[in-house]
Amino acid sequence: MEKLLEDGINAIGLGPQGMGGNYSVMGVNIENTARHPSAIGVAVNVGCWSHRRGHIIFDKDLNFTVDTHTGFEYKEEN
Repeated sequence: MEKLLEDGINAIGLGPQGMGGNYSVMGVNIENTARHPSAIGVAVNVGCWSHRRGHIIFDKDLNFTVDTHTGFEYKEEN
């Protein structure tokens, strides 16, 4: 089941930090143990804090630059 979930999640194409790519997860680990029905533990690790951080500079006309992510392009949707 771990391999099935890993392959299925990677097939979605989200990639690291949701930026696209072939691999979204490094591994899926399922553990089973006795538990009380009211206590089901689930953990999802989404990456390092520094990868979820960015820096945007706005000017007086609300134009902006993103100086922490090279190659970023804003595409306005109509």
